[in-house]
Amino acid sequence: MFGSFSNVQITDDGGLNWRQAYVSPEDQNPAGNTTPKNKAYHSIGLENTTSWQVHWSDQNTMIGCFSDIGGIRSVDAGTSWGYQYSGFSVNSLYRVEETSNGILYGACSRVHDMYQSTRLADAQLDVNDPTGMIVYSSDKGATWSTLHIFNHPVYWLAADPSNQNRMYASVIHFGGTQGSQQGGIYMTDNLNSLASSTWMKLPNPPRTEGHPACLAVLDDGKLLCSFSGRRNPSGAFTASSGVFLYDPMLSAWTDVSDPGMHYWTNDIIVDPGDPSQNTWYACVFSGWGGAPNGLGGLYRTQNRGVSWTKLTGSTFDRVTSITFNPENLTQAYLATETQGLWISGNMSDQIPEWTLVSSYPFRQPERVFFNPYKTDEIWVSSFGNGLKVGSLSDTGIPDLNSGSEWSFELFPVPSNGCFTIKSNKPVAKGTLCLNDLSGRLVYSRNLNQEGTIEYIDVDWLRDGFYIWTVTENNSVVGKGKIQILH
Repeated sequence: MFGSFSNVQITDDGGLNWRQAYVSPEDQNPAGNTTPKNKAYHSIGLENTTSWQVHWSDQNTMIGCFSDIGGIRSVDAGTSWGYQYSGFSVNSLYRVEETSNGILYGACSRVHDMYQSTRLADAQLDVNDPTGMIVYSSDKGATWSTLHIFNHPVYWLAADPSNQNRMYASVIHFGGTQGSQQGGIYMTDNLNSLASSTWMKLPNPPRTEGHPACLAVLDDGKLLCSFSGRRNPSGAFTASSGVFLYDPMLSAWTDVSDPGMHYWTNDIIVDPGDPSQNTWYACVFSGWGGAPNGLGGLYRTQNRGVSWTKLTGSTFDRVTSITFNPENLTQAYLATETQGLWISGNMSDQIPEWTLVSSYPFRQPERVFFNPYKTDEIWVSSFGNGLKVGSLSDTGIPDLNSGSEWSFELFPVPSNGCFTIKSNKPVAKGTLCLNDLSGRLVYSRNLNQEGTIEYIDVDWLRDGFYIWTVTENNSVVGKGKIQILH
């Protein structure tokens, strides 16, 4: 096996011939031929890059925002993905925003891994970036055009729901001094002009140094935003981060940050369960080197930033984002840098309780997204493990035992990857198959033709739910669910 930064190749004849081992074998292209362009591929779980967002244009058409590979598109509800579009090519697509008329807008850059620990200094961000731009699509992401080139990384976009011609963009650039700073928040009031739209830079919020992050337009027209971390040439964090509120009527900013947010703030989220939009959540990383130490966690305000409460104590060192379940607004998912994905079911409490989502297999989720067309389907983006999808409800596949003739037991439940299957009588010509929740076959073996007890070892399977089926003479005689939990 030979691995590179992007893929894995395998030989089984001492290197005379090689084949890919990073997409489904059914998608493999013939050796020696030109690889077809714009083909879609099915995942085998080997994703080693960063995913920032997934967006649905309709129930089947999705756009994934990634570093290193830019944007990818699916037209079959996320079953397969590819470069099934034309019009732009960038290293990183950070954000997709859709306006009420169905037009998609994308925030682009050639700088990857934005606001991670290796992307906070001016040396990485204050560079000419010809792909630092906004692109747009009017056909669900099939074709794209350039809307506006900023020549600096564009990280976030937010449309004003009360003004369809107004949009805000986070553009990154410090420049060494306040006078030469080109980064900050930009706004257009003629978005309908598309490539002819004009963008103006808003005044800089107090303390900030050109590293804007998340944006959210409130129902009253005010703009809520976060500015992320910055390290100066000596490597020290500057007190230029936090949460800020912009009033377009006054053209003025208010610094509404808690002191714990002054060094490395990430996502800012408006509580969807508060119709007054007075409740916000700020996600904060701890820095290093003195003042930034030990500040990370989840903060909440219930009075628009007049006061904040740190909800997580010292439990989490670095929190990236929080996402509420649209079907249960007291339930939320918390993404951390190295401590995995967490869930709380009592967000309305003064101090919520958190439980690790042990079935999610990676340490650094970025954000959680709920499928708007299938609300029990949850998608998790990550820093280094691509996209994962899971289900919040029962799989809908009941245990199938056809009356008195067949019955099966699987134990222990949950299993650590080693379990026993017991039948009430021998399966003469039987096969056991395990499929993941997307339907992909992950394991298959012939069953003992004489006994009624079989020991199965699939310890290598990742945690999660799987569908098992037993067939005899090509007919299904048993079916059910099993959870693997190491």
